[in-house]
Amino acid sequence: MNDISGTSRFKLALTWAPLTLAILVASCASLPDADPAPRLNNVHSTDFVPSTTGQWPAATWWQDFQDPQLNQLIDQALKGSPSIAVAQARVFQAQAATEGASANRGMKLTADASANASQYYTRINKNNVHLPPIQENLTGGNAMASLKLSYDFDFWGKNRKALEAALGREAASRAEAAGAAASLSSSVASTYFQWQVLNQRIAVQIQIAGYQQHLLDIELKRQKAGLSSGNDVAPLRANAALPQQTLVQLQSQRDETLSQLKSLVASGQDFPALTVQPLPKFNGELPANLPLELIARRTDIVAARDRVTASLSDVESARAAFYPDINLSANAGISHYQFGNLLALTPLQAGVTPAISLPLFDSGRLRASLNSNRAEVALAVAQYDQSIQNAVNEINDAALHVQGADHEADPLQHQVQAREHELTNTQRLIKAGLQDGRNLMGIQLSKANLQDQEIARQGRALQAHVDLIKALGGGYQAEPNTVQADAKVTDPRTHN
Repeated sequence: MNDISGTSRFKLALTWAPLTLAILVASCASLPDADPAPRLNNVHSTDFVPSTTGQWPAATWWQDFQDPQLNQLIDQALKGSPSIAVAQARVFQAQAATEGASANRGMKLTADASANASQYYTRINKNNVHLPPIQENLTGGNAMASLKLSYDFDFWGKNRKALEAALGREAASRAEAAGAAASLSSSVASTYFQWQVLNQRIAVQIQIAGYQQHLLDIELKRQKAGLSSGNDVAPLRANAALPQQTLVQLQSQRDETLSQLKSLVASGQDFPALTVQPLPKFNGELPANLPLELIARRTDIVAARDRVTASLSDVESARAAFYPDINLSANAGISHYQFGNLLALTPLQAGVTPAISLPLFDSGRLRASLNSNRAEVALAVAQYDQSIQNAVNEINDAALHVQGADHEADPLQHQVQAREHELTNTQRLIKAGLQDGRNLMGIQLSKANLQDQEIARQGRALQAHVDLIKALGGGYQAEPNTVQADAKVTDPRTHN
């Protein structure tokens, strides 16, 4: 038999072992050194505006506003939004990549079969007369069938690190999908509250327009009765037209806001009919443990950290490619299966073949791949640091906006109380016949303007509060084995 047996091949491999060992030793000098651990930015208490009484948002934070309309809109948006579908599709892609990397670590079993047989041809001439066949023997030919089992020992961890990198990217895609949901829910809530604010301001502007028109009517009656020269008619007409213009602007903004809300809620369901609701109360303070838990609460930071870890694993996998690849393969099969004798089988052939391969000359491909992965690490670290900086800026901006709107509340309230006191006194004077209705109407107009300012202030505060919820992660909480809550960890490669 011409085939070399498995034992013979194994002995032949052992014969070449000294030469192989010499090549391995000589090649060690060209192996790349391990990369130093990257340093990641941390967050500190001094990075944030002072605040210690707030709470982290819950996963379903919008339910705290106790508004069934808002709950329905967000639930509907999360079920039918294209942005959520895109993010989920990326998760599926990452899962498939992880499955492929995991499969590379297992054994491989393949089956091969082939057959050769003489073919029977019949020739026909132009007169449809059958000529003798070209070949009539169908008993010739042979067939082969074999099974091959191979296993890569992966002593240097190339496949293991590739799997870790795939798992890191899958975790990052999951965090990004959660971030897409948090961003969508905050956008829906922000737009919904803006619509509510505009409706309430429209109602107040209608009152203001009524007061201005009433003042104009009084002046026209006074002029007709000869009690006024009519010099105040033109200014009063201008004052009466101003709230009408404001009404047109507010109504246009309300319609645009409703259109935006419908786009955000995009789904196959009908858009619900909305009614005007009172604006909710809230606590816009920052959590006391903000620096300690921020990294686990922000989806962009979690995703960036996972990508740093994945990039580091890619580097280790690329470094492992410089080491010798050790494989063991086994095969078994039969051949020379004669068609003419169905029972004539040749003996089973089997063999075991250890193999060692070492890249010596590859025109720098391995080095280029390693450098590319190192560049990915640098990019991932920079993106992580940028995520930290963005988080601090967004949290501080939202917190300052909330505090600023809150600080406006007391001065406005003092003005309202003063106008109410003035209104009471004026009503008393009118009843005594010491003043006419113009003073009363002017005070009511001033009070309505203050009410409009208060509604606008509440809207700004509410908008800032939703922005703060989003900046704090929108209720996301990373798994303990995904991201450590302690921001002091600077080497992602120590993460399991």
